Amino acid sequence: MVAELLAPAGCLYLAEFHPFSFVLDDETASTVTHDYFDEGPEASGGPCTYADEAAMTEHNETVERRHSLSTVVSAIAGAGLRIQFLHEHDHTFYLQRQSLERHDGESYRHPEGAPRTPLTYSIRAEKA
Repeated sequence: MVAELLAPAGCLYLAEFHPFSFVLDDETASTVTHDYFDEGPEASGGPCTYADEAAMTEHNETVERRHSLSTVVSAIAGAGLRIQFLHEHDHTFYLQRQSLERHDGESYRHPEGAPRTPLTYSIRAEKA
């Protein structure tokens, strides 16, 4: 869909949670507890939205699918876009799990001394 909507020489820039960040346990992020390749639907919901956890909202049930990094990259390349870069980052701007610590006031990282794993990634691709 993105490739169809892009003008010639237009670009796709995607910044997203790294799929590997979801396979680790929530408490310590030190044990693999979830299947990386499970792309099945996952339903969730609650009394608020991730965009503002203090805002009480209604009808918050969501259905999400997680895709492996290879699935995303292959879909972009398969749509005829030329991948210019793929960067993996050890920080995130959302408190994905309680084991992360605030860093520089705006981002979260694993605690000092803990093994670093990718939390987010960014990819840029251009339409030929």
